[in-house]
Amino acid sequence: MIDARGWAALALFVSAYALFAVREHWRVPVGAVAAAIALGSGLVPLSSLRPTSFSGQGGVVEWNSIGLLVGLFLFAGLLHELGVFRYAALRIAGRFESRPIRLYVVLTVLAFGLSAVVNSISVVLVLAPLTLEVARALGRNPIPYVIAEISASNAGGAATFVGDLPNVILGTYFQLGFVDFLEFTSLPAIAALAVILLWFRRGLGDAPEIAHPPPLDPPRSAIREPNRAVGSVVVFGGVLVVLSAQAPLGIPVWLVGVAGGILALALAGPRLVKAVLARFDWQTVAFFLCLFILVGALVATGDIDALAQQIGGWGGGNLLLTGTILLWTLGLLSTVVNNIPLAAAAAPLIAALSGNTGMAARPLVWAAAIGSDIGGNGTPIGASANIVGLAAASKAGTPITWSRYVRTAFPAMLLSLAAANLVWLFVH
Repeated sequence: MIDARGWAALALFVSAYALFAVREHWRVPVGAVAAAIALGSGLVPLSSLRPTSFSGQGGVVEWNSIGLLVGLFLFAGLLHELGVFRYAALRIAGRFESRPIRLYVVLTVLAFGLSAVVNSISVVLVLAPLTLEVARALGRNPIPYVIAEISASNAGGAATFVGDLPNVILGTYFQLGFVDFLEFTSLPAIAALAVILLWFRRGLGDAPEIAHPPPLDPPRSAIREPNRAVGSVVVFGGVLVVLSAQAPLGIPVWLVGVAGGILALALAGPRLVKAVLARFDWQTVAFFLCLFILVGALVATGDIDALAQQIGGWGGGNLLLTGTILLWTLGLLSTVVNNIPLAAAAAPLIAALSGNTGMAARPLVWAAAIGSDIGGNGTPIGASANIVGLAAASKAGTPITWSRYVRTAFPAMLLSLAAANLVWLFVH
Protein backbone atom coordinates (compact mmCIF):
# COMPACT_ATOMS: atom_id res chain seq x y z
CA MET A 1 0.00 0.00 0.00
CA ILE A 2 1.14 3.54 -0.80
CA ASP A 3 1.04 5.83 2.24
CA ALA A 4 0.66 9.62 2.40
CA ARG A 5 4.37 10.22 1.79
CA GLY A 6 4.22 7.93 -1.21
CA TRP A 7 1.29 9.82 -2.71
CA ALA A 8 3.11 13.12 -2.10
CA ALA A 9 6.21 11.85 -3.89
CA LEU A 10 4.10 10.55 -6.77
CA ALA A 11 2.22 13.86 -7.09
CA LEU A 12 5.50 15.78 -7.10
CA PHE A 13 6.97 13.56 -9.80
CA VAL A 14 3.87 13.65 -12.01
CA SER A 15 3.63 17.45 -11.72
CA ALA A 16 7.29 17.91 -12.63
CA TYR A 17 7.00 15.42 -15.50
CA ALA A 18 3.95 17.25 -16.91
CA LEU A 19 5.88 20.52 -16.90
CA PHE A 20 8.88 18.82 -18.55
CA ALA A 21 6.56 17.75 -21.35
CA VAL A 22 4.83 21.08 -22.00
CA ARG A 23 7.68 23.49 -21.16
CA GLU A 24 10.86 21.81 -22.31
CA HIS A 25 13.04 24.88 -21.82
CA TRP A 26 11.99 24.97 -18.16
CA ARG A 27 13.27 21.49 -17.42
CA VAL A 28 16.27 22.56 -15.29
CA PRO A 29 14.48 25.15 -13.10
CA VAL A 30 11.41 22.89 -12.76
CA GLY A 31 13.61 19.94 -11.87
CA ALA A 32 15.59 22.05 -9.40
CA VAL A 33 12.43 23.28 -7.63
CA ALA A 34 10.93 19.79 -7.50
CA ALA A 35 14.19 18.32 -6.19
CA ALA A 36 14.40 21.06 -3.55
CA ILE A 37 10.84 20.25 -2.42
CA ALA A 38 11.70 16.54 -2.21
CA LEU A 39 14.75 17.31 -0.09
CA GLY A 40 13.15 20.04 2.02
CA SER A 41 10.08 17.97 2.84
CA GLY A 42 12.17 14.97 3.87
CA LEU A 43 10.92 12.71 1.07
CA VAL A 44 14.58 12.28 0.21
CA PRO A 45 17.01 12.46 3.17
CA LEU A 46 19.97 14.77 2.59
CA SER A 47 22.29 12.01 3.78
CA SER A 48 21.19 9.81 0.86
CA LEU A 49 22.71 12.19 -1.70
CA ARG A 50 26.23 10.95 -1.05
CA PRO A 51 27.39 7.49 -2.13
CA THR A 52 28.06 4.90 0.52
CA SER A 53 31.36 3.74 -0.97
CA PHE A 54 34.22 4.72 -3.27
CA SER A 55 32.47 2.79 -6.06
CA GLY A 56 29.94 5.63 -6.34
CA GLN A 57 27.00 3.41 -5.47
CA GLY A 58 24.58 3.40 -2.57
CA GLY A 59 23.10 6.89 -2.72
CA VAL A 60 20.00 8.34 -4.37
CA VAL A 61 22.11 10.04 -7.04
CA GLU A 62 23.80 7.72 -9.54
CA TRP A 63 27.21 9.39 -9.28
CA ASN A 64 28.72 6.94 -11.74
CA SER A 65 26.43 8.35 -14.43
CA ILE A 66 27.19 11.94 -13.44
CA GLY A 67 30.96 11.40 -13.44
CA LEU A 68 30.79 9.57 -16.77
CA LEU A 69 28.72 12.35 -18.34
CA VAL A 70 31.13 15.05 -17.17
CA GLY A 71 34.09 13.27 -18.73
CA LEU A 72 32.31 12.40 -21.96
CA PHE A 73 30.94 15.90 -22.42
CA LEU A 74 34.43 17.36 -22.04
CA PHE A 75 35.92 14.89 -24.52
CA ALA A 76 33.08 15.49 -26.99
CA GLY A 77 33.76 19.22 -26.79
CA LEU A 78 37.46 18.65 -27.48
CA LEU A 79 36.81 16.39 -30.48
CA HIS A 80 34.33 18.91 -31.84
CA GLU A 81 36.75 21.81 -31.48
CA LEU A 82 39.48 19.83 -33.24
CA GLY A 83 37.12 19.05 -36.13
CA VAL A 84 37.07 15.27 -35.63
CA PHE A 85 33.26 15.02 -35.86
CA ARG A 86 33.21 17.19 -38.97
CA TYR A 87 35.96 15.10 -40.57
CA ALA A 88 34.09 11.83 -39.95
CA ALA A 89 30.86 13.38 -41.17
CA LEU A 90 32.40 14.52 -44.45
CA ARG A 91 33.94 11.07 -45.00
CA ILE A 92 30.60 9.34 -44.49
CA ALA A 93 28.68 11.97 -46.47
CA GLY A 94 31.02 11.57 -49.43
CA ARG A 95 30.60 7.79 -49.40
CA PHE A 96 26.79 7.73 -49.09
CA GLU A 97 25.86 11.03 -50.74
CA SER A 98 23.53 9.41 -53.29
CA ARG A 99 22.31 6.58 -51.00
CA PRO A 100 20.50 8.08 -47.99
CA ILE A 101 18.76 4.80 -47.10
CA ARG A 102 22.06 2.96 -46.92
CA LEU A 103 23.42 5.83 -44.84
CA TYR A 104 20.48 5.41 -42.45
CA VAL A 105 21.06 1.65 -42.12
CA VAL A 106 24.81 2.05 -41.59
CA LEU A 107 24.45 4.71 -38.89
CA THR A 108 21.66 2.86 -37.07
CA VAL A 109 23.43 -0.51 -37.09
CA LEU A 110 26.65 1.23 -36.07
CA ALA A 111 24.86 2.75 -33.08
CA PHE A 112 23.56 -0.69 -32.09
CA GLY A 113 26.90 -2.45 -32.51
CA LEU A 114 28.96 0.15 -30.68
CA SER A 115 26.46 0.28 -27.81
CA ALA A 116 26.93 -3.46 -27.26
CA VAL A 117 30.59 -2.93 -26.33
CA VAL A 118 30.66 0.71 -25.22
CA ASN A 119 28.21 2.44 -22.92
CA SER A 120 25.27 3.76 -24.98
CA ILE A 121 25.72 7.25 -23.53
CA SER A 122 29.21 7.35 -25.05
CA VAL A 123 27.93 6.15 -28.41
CA VAL A 124 25.12 8.69 -28.69
CA LEU A 125 27.39 11.47 -27.48
CA VAL A 126 29.74 10.73 -30.40
CA LEU A 127 27.26 9.67 -33.12
CA ALA A 128 24.58 12.33 -32.63
CA PRO A 129 26.83 15.33 -33.47
CA LEU A 130 28.39 13.31 -36.30
CA THR A 131 24.96 12.45 -37.73
CA LEU A 132 23.83 16.05 -37.51
CA GLU A 133 26.91 17.06 -39.49
CA VAL A 134 26.31 14.35 -42.12
CA ALA A 135 22.64 15.21 -42.53
CA ARG A 136 23.37 18.88 -42.99
CA ALA A 137 26.14 18.13 -45.49
CA LEU A 138 23.69 16.05 -47.56
CA GLY A 139 20.71 18.36 -47.14
CA ARG A 140 18.72 15.76 -45.19
CA ASN A 141 16.46 16.23 -42.19
CA PRO A 142 18.55 14.78 -39.31
CA ILE A 143 15.67 14.13 -36.88
CA PRO A 144 14.67 10.60 -38.09
CA TYR A 145 18.32 9.59 -38.14
CA VAL A 146 18.99 10.84 -34.60
CA ILE A 147 15.88 9.26 -33.05
CA ALA A 148 16.62 5.94 -34.79
CA GLU A 149 20.19 6.02 -33.47
CA ILE A 150 19.02 6.71 -29.92
CA SER A 151 16.58 3.79 -30.13
CA ALA A 152 19.20 1.48 -31.64
CA SER A 153 21.74 2.50 -28.99
CA ASN A 154 19.40 1.56 -26.16
CA ALA A 155 18.56 -1.73 -27.89
CA GLY A 156 22.25 -2.46 -28.42
CA GLY A 157 22.88 -1.62 -24.78
CA ALA A 158 20.55 -4.47 -23.82
CA ALA A 159 22.73 -7.00 -25.63
CA THR A 160 25.71 -7.14 -23.26
CA PHE A 161 26.79 -6.53 -19.68
CA VAL A 162 28.69 -3.31 -20.47
CA GLY A 163 26.20 -1.96 -23.02
CA ASP A 164 24.03 0.09 -20.67
CA LEU A 165 24.18 1.15 -17.04
CA PRO A 166 21.03 -0.83 -16.04
CA ASN A 167 22.83 -3.98 -17.20
CA VAL A 168 25.88 -3.04 -15.13
CA ILE A 169 23.64 -2.56 -12.08
CA LEU A 170 21.77 -5.84 -12.56
CA GLY A 171 24.85 -7.83 -13.56
CA THR A 172 26.87 -6.58 -10.61
CA TYR A 173 24.04 -7.32 -8.17
CA PHE A 174 23.67 -10.92 -9.40
CA GLN A 175 27.39 -11.44 -10.22
CA LEU A 176 26.80 -11.96 -13.94
CA GLY A 177 29.34 -11.23 -16.66
CA PHE A 178 29.71 -10.27 -20.31
CA VAL A 179 29.18 -13.76 -21.71
CA ASP A 180 26.05 -14.32 -19.59
CA PHE A 181 24.30 -11.28 -21.05
CA LEU A 182 25.56 -11.95 -24.56
CA GLU A 183 24.09 -15.45 -24.50
CA PHE A 184 20.60 -14.52 -23.31
CA THR A 185 19.93 -10.87 -24.22
CA SER A 186 21.68 -10.41 -27.58
CA LEU A 187 19.03 -12.19 -29.67
CA PRO A 188 16.09 -10.23 -28.16
CA ALA A 189 18.11 -7.03 -28.71
CA ILE A 190 18.70 -7.93 -32.39
CA ALA A 191 14.96 -8.54 -32.82
CA ALA A 192 14.32 -5.06 -31.43
CA LEU A 193 16.89 -3.61 -33.86
CA ALA A 194 15.07 -5.17 -36.82
CA VAL A 195 11.84 -3.46 -35.77
CA ILE A 196 13.63 -0.14 -35.24
CA LEU A 197 15.21 -0.27 -38.71
CA LEU A 198 11.86 -0.95 -40.37
CA TRP A 199 9.90 1.58 -38.32
CA PHE A 200 12.10 4.64 -38.73
CA ARG A 201 12.75 3.86 -42.39
CA ARG A 202 9.10 4.85 -42.97
CA GLY A 203 9.79 8.46 -42.05
CA LEU A 204 12.78 9.08 -44.27
CA GLY A 205 10.85 9.50 -47.50
CA ASP A 206 8.53 12.09 -45.96
CA ALA A 207 11.25 14.06 -44.19
CA PRO A 208 11.53 17.58 -45.66
CA GLU A 209 14.86 18.55 -47.11
CA ILE A 210 16.93 21.21 -45.37
CA ALA A 211 17.03 24.30 -47.53
CA HIS A 212 20.37 25.48 -48.94
CA PRO A 213 22.61 22.61 -47.77
CA PRO A 214 26.29 23.56 -47.47
CA PRO A 215 28.66 22.25 -50.15
CA LEU A 216 30.79 19.24 -49.31
CA ASP A 217 34.34 20.20 -48.33
CA PRO A 218 37.38 17.90 -48.44
CA PRO A 219 37.41 15.89 -45.17
CA ARG A 220 40.96 16.93 -44.28
CA SER A 221 39.92 20.57 -44.28
CA ALA A 222 37.87 19.94 -41.14
CA ILE A 223 40.85 19.03 -38.94
CA ARG A 224 42.31 22.02 -37.16
CA GLU A 225 45.41 20.45 -35.59
CA PRO A 226 46.13 16.99 -37.08
CA ASN A 227 48.61 15.77 -34.44
CA ARG A 228 46.45 16.89 -31.52
CA ALA A 229 43.35 15.45 -33.19
CA VAL A 230 44.96 12.02 -33.72
CA GLY A 231 46.26 11.98 -30.16
CA SER A 232 42.84 12.92 -28.78
CA VAL A 233 41.10 10.15 -30.75
CA VAL A 234 43.63 7.58 -29.52
CA VAL A 235 43.27 8.69 -25.88
CA PHE A 236 39.48 8.77 -26.17
CA GLY A 237 39.56 5.23 -27.56
CA GLY A 238 41.67 4.20 -24.58
CA VAL A 239 39.13 5.73 -22.20
CA LEU A 240 36.34 3.75 -23.87
CA VAL A 241 38.36 0.52 -23.62
CA VAL A 242 38.91 1.11 -19.91
CA LEU A 243 35.22 1.92 -19.54
CA SER A 244 34.18 -1.36 -21.17
CA ALA A 245 36.54 -3.28 -18.88
CA GLN A 246 35.96 -1.29 -15.68
CA ALA A 247 33.86 -3.98 -13.98
CA PRO A 248 36.45 -6.80 -14.02
CA LEU A 249 39.19 -4.25 -13.28
CA GLY A 250 37.26 -2.94 -10.27
CA ILE A 251 37.50 0.69 -11.40
CA PRO A 252 34.44 2.85 -10.59
CA VAL A 253 32.67 4.27 -13.63
CA TRP A 254 32.73 7.80 -12.19
CA LEU A 255 36.52 7.61 -11.86
CA VAL A 256 36.90 6.63 -15.52
CA GLY A 257 34.69 9.57 -16.50
CA VAL A 258 36.44 12.15 -14.34
CA ALA A 259 39.89 10.94 -15.38
CA GLY A 260 38.79 11.12 -19.02
CA GLY A 261 37.58 14.68 -18.53
CA ILE A 262 40.89 15.72 -16.98
CA LEU A 263 42.75 14.12 -19.90
CA ALA A 264 40.52 16.01 -22.34
CA LEU A 265 41.34 19.34 -20.70
CA ALA A 266 45.04 18.47 -20.67
CA LEU A 267 44.96 17.58 -24.37
CA ALA A 268 43.06 20.79 -25.16
CA GLY A 269 45.92 22.90 -23.82
CA PRO A 270 45.68 26.57 -22.89
CA ARG A 271 44.45 27.61 -26.34
CA LEU A 272 41.42 25.31 -26.59
CA VAL A 273 40.46 24.68 -22.97
CA LYS A 274 38.19 27.74 -22.82
CA ALA A 275 36.31 26.65 -25.95
CA VAL A 276 35.94 23.10 -24.61
CA LEU A 277 34.55 24.36 -21.30
CA ALA A 278 32.16 26.68 -23.19
CA ARG A 279 30.69 23.64 -24.97
CA PHE A 280 30.18 21.73 -21.71
CA ASP A 281 26.47 20.88 -21.34
CA TRP A 282 25.94 21.77 -17.69
CA GLN A 283 22.14 21.90 -18.14
CA THR A 284 21.94 18.20 -18.95
CA VAL A 285 24.15 17.30 -15.98
CA ALA A 286 21.99 19.45 -13.69
CA PHE A 287 18.84 17.85 -15.09
CA PHE A 288 20.24 14.39 -14.36
CA LEU A 289 20.92 15.38 -10.75
CA CYS A 290 17.36 16.63 -10.30
CA LEU A 291 15.89 13.56 -11.99
CA PHE A 292 17.79 11.19 -9.73
CA ILE A 293 16.48 13.01 -6.66
CA LEU A 294 12.88 12.90 -7.90
CA VAL A 295 13.10 9.19 -8.67
CA GLY A 296 14.84 8.72 -5.34
CA ALA A 297 11.71 10.08 -3.67
CA LEU A 298 9.62 7.40 -5.40
CA VAL A 299 12.06 4.72 -4.31
CA ALA A 300 12.45 6.00 -0.74
CA THR A 301 8.71 6.24 -0.12
CA GLY A 302 8.08 2.77 -1.56
CA ASP A 303 6.08 3.81 -4.64
CA ILE A 304 8.15 1.82 -7.14
CA ASP A 305 8.44 -1.19 -4.86
CA ALA A 306 4.70 -1.16 -4.12
CA LEU A 307 3.91 -1.29 -7.82
CA ALA A 308 6.62 -3.80 -8.64
CA GLN A 309 5.68 -6.17 -5.82
CA GLN A 310 2.41 -6.83 -7.61
CA ILE A 311 4.35 -8.64 -10.30
CA GLY A 312 4.92 -11.64 -8.06
CA GLY A 313 1.20 -12.04 -7.48
CA TRP A 314 0.26 -11.50 -11.11
CA GLY A 315 2.80 -14.09 -12.28
CA GLY A 316 1.36 -16.83 -10.08
CA GLY A 317 4.70 -18.63 -9.83
CA ASN A 318 5.00 -19.18 -13.62
CA LEU A 319 8.48 -18.14 -14.80
CA LEU A 320 7.58 -17.16 -18.39
CA LEU A 321 4.47 -15.24 -17.33
CA THR A 322 6.30 -13.50 -14.48
CA GLY A 323 9.22 -12.62 -16.74
CA THR A 324 6.88 -11.21 -19.40
CA ILE A 325 5.03 -9.12 -16.82
CA LEU A 326 8.36 -7.91 -15.40
CA LEU A 327 9.63 -7.05 -18.89
CA TRP A 328 6.56 -4.99 -19.78
CA THR A 329 6.19 -3.37 -16.36
CA LEU A 330 9.78 -2.17 -16.35
CA GLY A 331 9.54 -1.28 -20.03
CA LEU A 332 6.52 0.98 -19.50
CA LEU A 333 7.90 2.40 -16.26
CA SER A 334 11.13 3.24 -18.08
CA THR A 335 9.24 5.65 -20.31
CA VAL A 336 8.65 7.95 -17.32
CA VAL A 337 11.34 6.85 -14.87
CA ASN A 338 14.98 6.94 -15.96
CA ASN A 339 16.02 3.32 -16.33
CA ILE A 340 19.17 3.58 -14.21
CA PRO A 341 17.48 4.08 -10.81
CA LEU A 342 14.67 1.79 -11.99
CA ALA A 343 17.18 -1.02 -12.51
CA ALA A 344 18.56 -0.31 -9.04
CA ALA A 345 15.07 -0.85 -7.62
CA ALA A 346 14.46 -3.93 -9.81
CA ALA A 347 17.53 -5.83 -8.60
CA PRO A 348 16.35 -6.45 -5.01
CA LEU A 349 12.83 -7.06 -6.32
CA ILE A 350 14.08 -9.92 -8.53
CA ALA A 351 16.02 -11.37 -5.61
CA ALA A 352 12.85 -11.29 -3.50
CA LEU A 353 10.75 -12.84 -6.28
CA SER A 354 13.26 -15.64 -6.72
CA GLY A 355 13.53 -16.27 -3.00
CA ASN A 356 9.77 -16.24 -2.35
CA THR A 357 8.66 -18.31 -5.35
CA GLY A 358 11.69 -20.51 -6.06
CA MET A 359 11.89 -19.22 -9.65
CA ALA A 360 15.35 -18.93 -11.21
CA ALA A 361 16.64 -15.37 -10.92
CA ARG A 362 18.67 -15.23 -14.15
CA PRO A 363 15.79 -15.34 -16.67
CA LEU A 364 14.12 -12.57 -14.68
CA VAL A 365 17.33 -10.54 -14.86
CA TRP A 366 17.37 -10.87 -18.66
CA ALA A 367 13.72 -9.78 -18.81
CA ALA A 368 14.43 -6.81 -16.55
CA ALA A 369 17.44 -5.74 -18.62
CA ILE A 370 15.52 -5.99 -21.90
CA GLY A 371 12.49 -4.15 -20.54
CA SER A 372 14.35 -1.30 -18.86
CA ASP A 373 16.80 -0.77 -21.75
CA ILE A 374 14.38 -0.95 -24.69
CA GLY A 375 11.45 0.59 -22.79
CA GLY A 376 13.62 3.63 -22.17
CA ASN A 377 13.18 4.52 -25.86
CA GLY A 378 9.60 5.66 -25.29
CA THR A 379 10.15 9.23 -24.08
CA PRO A 380 12.97 11.81 -24.00
CA ILE A 381 13.77 11.06 -20.34
CA GLY A 382 13.37 7.27 -20.47
CA ALA A 383 17.11 6.62 -20.75
CA SER A 384 20.33 8.58 -20.34
CA ALA A 385 21.17 8.24 -24.03
CA ASN A 386 17.90 9.97 -24.95
CA ILE A 387 18.68 13.02 -22.87
CA VAL A 388 22.22 13.22 -24.23
CA GLY A 389 21.14 12.77 -27.87
CA LEU A 390 18.37 15.35 -27.70
CA ALA A 391 20.68 17.78 -25.93
CA ALA A 392 23.21 17.37 -28.74
CA ALA A 393 20.51 18.01 -31.35
CA SER A 394 19.29 21.11 -29.53
CA LYS A 395 22.84 22.41 -29.13
CA ALA A 396 23.38 21.96 -32.88
CA GLY A 397 20.30 24.04 -33.70
CA THR A 398 17.96 21.12 -34.46
CA PRO A 399 15.72 20.81 -31.38
CA ILE A 400 13.49 17.74 -31.17
CA THR A 401 10.28 18.47 -29.28
CA TRP A 402 8.73 16.10 -26.76
CA SER A 403 5.65 15.64 -28.94
CA ARG A 404 7.74 14.86 -32.05
CA TYR A 405 9.91 12.38 -30.15
CA VAL A 406 7.03 10.57 -28.41
CA ARG A 407 4.91 10.47 -31.57
CA THR A 408 7.77 8.82 -33.44
CA ALA A 409 9.56 6.73 -30.82
CA PHE A 410 6.79 5.45 -28.53
CA PRO A 411 5.11 3.15 -31.11
CA ALA A 412 8.55 1.87 -32.17
CA MET A 413 9.31 1.12 -28.51
CA LEU A 414 6.12 -0.92 -28.11
CA LEU A 415 6.75 -2.94 -31.26
CA SER A 416 10.43 -3.56 -30.52
CA LEU A 417 9.61 -4.54 -26.93
CA ALA A 418 7.04 -7.03 -28.24
CA ALA A 419 9.58 -8.52 -30.67
CA ALA A 420 12.20 -8.79 -27.92
CA ASN A 421 9.64 -10.40 -25.59
CA LEU A 422 8.82 -13.09 -28.17
CA VAL A 423 12.50 -13.95 -28.63
CA TRP A 424 13.02 -13.97 -24.83
CA LEU A 425 10.20 -16.53 -24.55
CA PHE A 426 11.84 -18.65 -27.25
CA VAL A 427 15.28 -18.48 -25.60
CA HIS A 428 13.87 -19.62 -22.26
